[in-house]
Amino acid sequence: MKYPPLLTSLALGLLGWQAQSSTQQNPAVSVPVDRTTQPTSHKFALDAAVWRDPARPANSLLIVAAGEGGLEIHDLAGQRVAAFDQVEVGFVDVPDRASLPETLNKLVLVSDQRAGAVRAFRFDAGNRKLSDVAAQPLPIEDEITGLCSYVSPLTNKLYVFVSTGQGQLEQWELFPQAQQIAGRMVRRIAAGKGVGHCAVDDARRRVYFSEESVGVWSIAAEPEADTVREAVDLVAPRGGLSEEVKGVAVHRAANGTTFLLARDADGFVAYTLPNGEPRRVQLGAPDQIGDAEGLTIAAAPLGDALPDGVLIVADEDAGDYKLVSLSALAKSLNLPTAQSGAAASEFVPGAVLPVAESEPVASFGDAADDPAIWVDRQDPGRSVVIATDKKLGLNVYDLDGKLIHSVPDGRMNNVDVRDGFTFGGRTITLVAATNRTRKSISLYRYDAQARQLHALPGGDLATGFDDPYGLCMYRSSKNGAYYVFANDSADGRIRQWRIAARAGKIAGELVREIEVGSQAEGCAADDELGHLYVAEEDVALWKYSAEPRGGSRRTSIDTVEKGRLKDDIEGLSIYYGANGTGYLVVSNQGEDNYAVYRREDGNEYLGKFAVVANSEAGIDGASETDGLDIVSAPLGQRFPEGLLVVQDGRNLMPAERQNFKYVSWQDALRSLRKE
Repeated sequence: MKYPPLLTSLALGLLGWQAQSSTQQNPAVSVPVDRTTQPTSHKFALDAAVWRDPARPANSLLIVAAGEGGLEIHDLAGQRVAAFDQVEVGFVDVPDRASLPETLNKLVLVSDQRAGAVRAFRFDAGNRKLSDVAAQPLPIEDEITGLCSYVSPLTNKLYVFVSTGQGQLEQWELFPQAQQIAGRMVRRIAAGKGVGHCAVDDARRRVYFSEESVGVWSIAAEPEADTVREAVDLVAPRGGLSEEVKGVAVHRAANGTTFLLARDADGFVAYTLPNGEPRRVQLGAPDQIGDAEGLTIAAAPLGDALPDGVLIVADEDAGDYKLVSLSALAKSLNLPTAQSGAAASEFVPGAVLPVAESEPVASFGDAADDPAIWVDRQDPGRSVVIATDKKLGLNVYDLDGKLIHSVPDGRMNNVDVRDGFTFGGRTITLVAATNRTRKSISLYRYDAQARQLHALPGGDLATGFDDPYGLCMYRSSKNGAYYVFANDSADGRIRQWRIAARAGKIAGELVREIEVGSQAEGCAADDELGHLYVAEEDVALWKYSAEPRGGSRRTSIDTVEKGRLKDDIEGLSIYYGANGTGYLVVSNQGEDNYAVYRREDGNEYLGKFAVVANSEAGIDGASETDGLDIVSAPLGQRFPEGLLVVQDGRNLMPAERQNFKYVSWQDALRSLRKE
């Protein structure tokens, strides 16, 4: 959700006042330094990582960034055992996650400060050797000011975040390629001049980063997620931090408690995430740690002396690294250690790959919105997707996503389609769309042979709305009549028209009005069972009667505040199974995923899935979805149990204008996960 600038400033001001007052009132927590490493050969100490030996944890090693001295390897006693000076290294990370394939696990990722690139190495601990495994370095082509890795719990893909001197936070995907490691840029985020060190909480799917003269921020780490950043704490007077904010580190205990440690000019501050009060932390004796740079937390057991892991502090003044027992730090802050408490995890929806995608719409910005699938019963391969470009008109795409026809008739917002309508003595396919330019409902005939849309005579029905918004069609099983529902963008008020052909023209008769209560857009009508589903964006998913005399009585299927949905609730569609069975699919836009319910009475909740990048096919995932549509008809080998089409609000890899993603329903259904 995006807030107006005034509200954002007010919220940050209040956050800052609370953080400043709490750090002033709470005395610093004192935690001893366990040991100190040898100074690096060039007395540069910038960043560190741990190479963990699972068989003999006490034999694990520290891999430290030594600037012009390259990389150095130290044992846990702090003694240097090897050095590699071929690369000027500013930052280092070792992704060590059980979910990663062997080819990606425990890579040594380093920033090449001279080249402005990221390189990947494999470490042979027995022989103390590094071997370059990158097909080519990741070309950041800027000063690198921070580096951290992220493993997505949604896809198990490995990403690296790279901060740059120009104030960008770049996200790259790493993947195996012909016995080597390759990378592709996923997105570039404007993080602010002075962005530096970063750290990631995989479970919460967030990356935390420092902006030296401003504060500490976080953003969602999934590549399809919104890039809106949230403040953890700001520099005084807006917050409790001093300037020169540098290192950050995140630790998540087994019971789910998460804390972040940040370094500023006055020392160290710890935060319980997401909203805990900050506490000042004194590491070691006064003046034992000089101008600290990077912070690293390794939570795995590292022998008897470090049973729960270690905090590593890069001491730039001394050119060495200070090791602090993670259990001692957690105990001093009254936080669980890595091994304590009941296991806890964040819910992760299922993941499904798109099979195809449409060409981008012609308009820039927020333009693509809502699709409707038309099934060619005679030749399923000639089925099409009719979709809106809400700054231009309607587009027709084939099943490969190729644009085959466009109708520039105005700012079309939502679209729907029904077969079997009688007009001019013949049966036609009727297409309806809300036209915000003319404040009307525009009606068309779809010509299956030419694969084009043709406007119908009289086919602009005045809505009486200031801004017609959502739309869906309904064919009643009781009387065979055709209806169109449309709502107003301001208050979600719904009107229902009966559509008929009169004297060679299309005509609409207003038969009903429903007061929803607040903004609504997405709707879907069940032609067989007579239900109308409406998404009141910030409130709930409702079920009404679709019949013209159905009144305003409604049932809540799910809610935002205490339910499984997160605002905005957007597009809806119905998958028709046999004998009244099937599914209701909902765009859960606030979480960039899709919720699925049974079509039958009770509308039982079945789970969620997300549409993620199909890297091999060169298709990114889908996020911030407005409209969607689904059909149960088999449409060839790619869609044997039906097709789901979703709008993609952020079209990435490469960054292009918005478009629509095509998903096999068989794959989506198999991927479902339930909280």
